[in-house]
Amino acid sequence: MLLALILAAAPPPPPPLGEISAPFGHIGNVVDELPKGGSSDTDKVLAPKWEGCEPKGVYLMRFLGGASRALEQLQQSLDRSPGSEKKLFGRKAVLAEVMKLLSSSRFELKQSCGAAELGDGYKLELTAPPKKWCDAKADATEGEFWFFSKNKPAAVISVQKGGTDVCKPRLSTILFDGKGVARVRMHADWGGAVSATLVGDRCQLVDYTLDTDKQAFLPVWKSCKR
Repeated sequence: MLLALILAAAPPPPPPLGEISAPFGHIGNVVDELPKGGSSDTDKVLAPKWEGCEPKGVYLMRFLGGASRALEQLQQSLDRSPGSEKKLFGRKAVLAEVMKLLSSSRFELKQSCGAAELGDGYKLELTAPPKKWCDAKADATEGEFWFFSKNKPAAVISVQKGGTDVCKPRLSTILFDGKGVARVRMHADWGGAVSATLVGDRCQLVDYTLDTDKQAFLPVWKSCKR
């Protein structure tokens, strides 16, 4: 009888979300040959100089463009499960808000005055933008790079050297909503795999990781409590 009462009082399980068929986002051209002259008028291009590595360009605007495609796929995953968006975020159109902010964003020479927390050596774990800003170095080729839309932080990208293969960069981005809340985390290891996380309210997360057999990114509801 007691067990029945406990089960009756327990919250319903979260709704299952739709899988995302690979590839996730469009990021195949983010790490590419350097542009002629070493710079681009249409992109923020980094040229990391890691010992023993051939010079390659890391195209940040291409990465955010690829993240836009990932946003569309994430929205489709939520749409296939009615009620999941409101359960996760508490309201609808959150990812549409993130997309709108991202599409109008521009790179600015600002950075956090403190070091960003990184998981696995490269994954950004911010939940909100920094409260204090410092000037960023114009010639930086790795670290954090911030994009703003009308003075609102829209995205940050972290660029780090590779893990097992130093020459294969690892990128991580966080996308924010209009209230400055981190809503999407996307991690891309050119020596490994891509993954993403939707950051909801009430400590709710949804992780998307690649199932190599199915060639699909499978969603799993989680809690941010460790």
